[in-house]
Amino acid sequence: MKSKISLIVLILLFCSCTNNTLSGYVYDYDTEKPIKNVQIDSNGNKTETDSTGYFILKVKPNKICKIVLRKEGYSSKKVERKPDSLGLFSKSNISNIRIYLFDKNSDFTE
Repeated sequence: MKSKISLIVLILLFCSCTNNTLSGYVYDYDTEKPIKNVQIDSNGNKTETDSTGYFILKVKPNKICKIVLRKEGYSSKKVERKPDSLGLFSKSNISNIRIYLFDKNSDFTE
């Protein structure tokens, strides 16, 4: 029984250390409304935002996480997240981030 518990703990630790995910919301800068179907690419992993602008994406530990967001009618945006000294991402660094895209016709551009 003790070895089964040790094995389960070991598996959970392994999963928690290697299963980093990036999540967040994408909004229109001018209207502050969520944007659906934004294409998100991070180091070869791809996803899209849902109807609430939410996305979730696996990221590799020990690598800088480069995120590229694209949506027709909006300026493309690049975001970068760096792991800590242990090669991991803190929750505040990659959990529920807010990203704003500028409409190509907006008065504000980056």
